[in-house]
Amino acid sequence: MASEYIGKNKPESAIYPLLLAIQKDQDDAQAHFLLAQTYYQTQVYPLARKECETALVLDAQHQEAFDLLAGIRFEEAKISWEKGDLRQAISELIQVLDDTDDQRLIDSIANLTGGRHRIRRLTNDLFLDNAPSFSHYGKRIIYHSDTSFSLEDYGLKKRELRKSRIFVVDEDGANKTCLSSAGGDDSSEQFARFSNDDKKIVYEKENHYPEQEDTIFNLDRDIFIKEMDTGRVRRLTDNDTYDGLASFSPDDKRILFVCDRLGARSSLHILDLDTDEGKSIFFKKPLTERITRKPGRLVLPYCPSFSPDGQEILFHAGYKTRKIYLMDENGENLRCLTKGQTDDFFPAFSPDGKGIVFVSGQEDQEDLYLVNPDGSNRTRLTFDGGKKKYPSFSPDANLIVFVAKQKDRDDRYYEIYILNLEETIPKKKLVERLEEMLKTVS
Repeated sequence: MASEYIGKNKPESAIYPLLLAIQKDQDDAQAHFLLAQTYYQTQVYPLARKECETALVLDAQHQEAFDLLAGIRFEEAKISWEKGDLRQAISELIQVLDDTDDQRLIDSIANLTGGRHRIRRLTNDLFLDNAPSFSHYGKRIIYHSDTSFSLEDYGLKKRELRKSRIFVVDEDGANKTCLSSAGGDDSSEQFARFSNDDKKIVYEKENHYPEQEDTIFNLDRDIFIKEMDTGRVRRLTDNDTYDGLASFSPDDKRILFVCDRLGARSSLHILDLDTDEGKSIFFKKPLTERITRKPGRLVLPYCPSFSPDGQEILFHAGYKTRKIYLMDENGENLRCLTKGQTDDFFPAFSPDGKGIVFVSGQEDQEDLYLVNPDGSNRTRLTFDGGKKKYPSFSPDANLIVFVAKQKDRDDRYYEIYILNLEETIPKKKLVERLEEMLKTVS
């Protein structure tokens, strides 16, 4: 009867008959095991552990009890972890790993302590590395790095200036090369993206003497294209406000970018590279009100990109709480892909268009997620918190490159990391992770 209650997911009903069975026969190992199961299912973990240990004393070969005990110990360690008792939690998790080969449990421990996917660090240069993305043949990664900081004094107002340079590096971290202008031009260059044939890059560059003091990011930027083989540069925009965050269309014939032109009705533009003709993408008023960056200001979609088929545009927008949006190229059929109270931002399509990677979280708790283009199947990839920015897929969709700053670090330095969707962290490496964590907790 008790087994039937457990099988029907009614563990509370099984407790009394099991207690009666144990009262009749204290040495009934199976009864102790089933009672441990009911306590486990009702989340009464101390009693579950006691009964499971009793079952193993009575029958040391009871494999189901042995496996259940590992699960109970994990749940108890998880509670300690969430309460902030990290030393106790980590020590218990290491013991659990020593006693189990259950891959589901190993994955659960990996997810609790940082994620089950293998992540490796690409840069470690004490600069703020940012906005990485793969070349379309997957051999190199382009990004920008804030290589210097300074303060300009405007009397009562001071403004921090960052000087950025564009770099490329091999996927294994070798052959780092600076692509930014040489010589006396110290203007910042950033947010670079390869063309789909990898023959050009598009990027934004700071103008020397901005005319507007209150432009977005307090910077006057325009968009440029550079040919990779000749180094020839072509200027695409020439305005006294912000033009940036540019990317190519799938056929490399158009550029999609964000601008903050005063008095403009839209801040999302497409430029035809053959004709130099541009067009703005307009939103219907109710939709504009939903995704306005600031009250009374124009809509400012951020991090826009074409879908792989070139028919839709992906971006995030919002002020206090950002969300991921997808719409047709003409501004129609706008829909929100992420719901709830989380802050969702920095989206990027997978090469086949079937998935979208993005960052979600609040304050210092940010992690990588996947979601389908219809908003379904939201899946968490990392569990380590900290700060993360600009995830992007490799051409084969097996890797995700992003920048991150570890949790509880108060410096400004972001470094580049690569997450491998095809490789999960093995148990040995997971134990090494926990042992390193144990050294850092008090």
